[in-house]
Amino acid sequence: MPQVLFDTHAAARKLEKAGHTAQQAEAVVEVMSSATEFGTRMVQDLDRIKLQVENHMATKVDIANNATKDDIAELRTEMRTGFAKTREVVREVLRQEAPAIHMRSLISAGSLSLSLGGFALVVLTNERLTAILLEHGALIGLMMILASSAVLIFLARKSSS
Repeated sequence: MPQVLFDTHAAARKLEKAGHTAQQAEAVVEVMSSATEFGTRMVQDLDRIKLQVENHMATKVDIANNATKDDIAELRTEMRTGFAKTREVVREVLRQEAPAIHMRSLISAGSLSLSLGGFALVVLTNERLTAILLEHGALIGLMMILASSAVLIFLARKSSS
């Protein structure tokens, strides 16, 4: 596997002799070094892919020599059966989980509605809070939107991992 060596110090000195500042030379050398490392990694990845393809992938000739029409028909039947079972399993899981998901969403919506109603009641019955809300309402609203967005992003990342 070819390995490319890159003398960063010598390259930086040559760039400085050619009229670049030390910072410019360092930046150019850093970019070139990163590109060289990337190229080396890409060559290694391509070699691994080539090895996988050559050693583990069957060609049309291999399939024709090793599989009969009966084998292919049996495999097709097994695959269809497997797909049908998978569909049924997914439907059953959805049937079992849908009521719980629905209940959680109703509880969440109800809790949110009660919280907002309580907040509105507190603000509307207190003259000082009403004055603050009227004076800084746009800023408070923006902060509430940003906070809820942050919570939603956090929950989305947590549920996807």
